[in-house]
Amino acid sequence: MMSQNNTEKIKQLIAKLTDEDSQVRSAAREELVEMGGPEVTNALMLELLDTRPYVRWEAAKGLIPLRDDSTAASLLHAMDDEHADVRWVAGEGLVVLGRTGLMTVLSGLIRNARSVQFCQAAHHVLNQFKKYGDADLIAPVINALEHSEPAVTVPPVAFQALKHLKQ
Repeated sequence: MMSQNNTEKIKQLIAKLTDEDSQVRSAAREELVEMGGPEVTNALMLELLDTRPYVRWEAAKGLIPLRDDSTAASLLHAMDDEHADVRWVAGEGLVVLGRTGLMTVLSGLIRNARSVQFCQAAHHVLNQFKKYGDADLIAPVINALEHSEPAVTVPPVAFQALKHLKQ
């Protein structure tokens, strides 16, 4: 159970993620990561919904070192962010989740292959996963993403890869 003091501290640090000064934001993010725990994780996931891209970026960046599988869906959603830097960091967060992250991205591709920006982010993420293994499984999905009609080619290939991972 988190103490009232820690709850207040988390709220103060989350508020600093909105500061115009990137050094203030960075220091707050680093302190949140040091604190860790479910309350910090939940607070950072909520910040992924902020209207300011630099806040969403800080939140995604803060989730990476926490390596919490519960963040996968939130990070997947952020992979379709209007800002490339937020998509990139969210994707990096899924990579550190390993198998959970890979399965989440493949699942996202089944539903979201119509989004060009999501497919671009997924392409980057899958190339990162390919470096760590499962290259034979991931290569067909990457090839489908590079096809002229990824909205058509990606979902069935991603489904097959996901099905194989779940076996």
